Amino acid sequence: MNWGVFAAATWVFFGLELGLRSALEIGTSGVAPSFVIPFAVFIALWAPTNVGAVACLLLGLLVDLTWLVPTESGGAAIAGPHALGFFLMAHLVAAARSIIIRRNPLTLVALSVVGSIVVHVVVVALVTLHTVIEPLQWAPTAEIVRRLGSSVYTGVVALAVALIAYPLVPIFGFPHSTPGPRFTSRRE
Repeated sequence: MNWGVFAAATWVFFGLELGLRSALEIGTSGVAPSFVIPFAVFIALWAPTNVGAVACLLLGLLVDLTWLVPTESGGAAIAGPHALGFFLMAHLVAAARSIIIRRNPLTLVALSVVGSIVVHVVVVALVTLHTVIEPLQWAPTAEIVRRLGSSVYTGVVALAVALIAYPLVPIFGFPHSTPGPRFTSRRE
């Protein structure tokens, strides 16, 4: 994988996440799409397993650093919940690669919804456990409901991400990103 292209794309997707997420929120429900999760699923779908896991871990850590958990004194960044969630999501996507069609944009949509659910369940569980150590303004049931709605909404955004990102697969430098010969076996 070309890490320079990954860094540039990360910058773009975090810009979209931080700039458009609140604008696309449904009313005051807190249900809003993620732009970073479909990008992470895209990376995990095409990159070698270990490289995809490291890239997703880094993306999750960046989300942790830009997300504030509500506290009584305002907010605090907790490094770890998203990083672990993204890491597990990367391994889920890597495990699913053998039974999916990578080039189909609907694959990215479906895996983004499922991956988003994995990330959000991990985040809610870890932050809920953290409330034992430090009191937070955190309602786990309301959070999980809001985040499940956001997971479905992320699937809609994933279709747009797929239509933009799939033509850029060769630029990322993923191994075996170009289609092989038709009707013959590929020698590796």
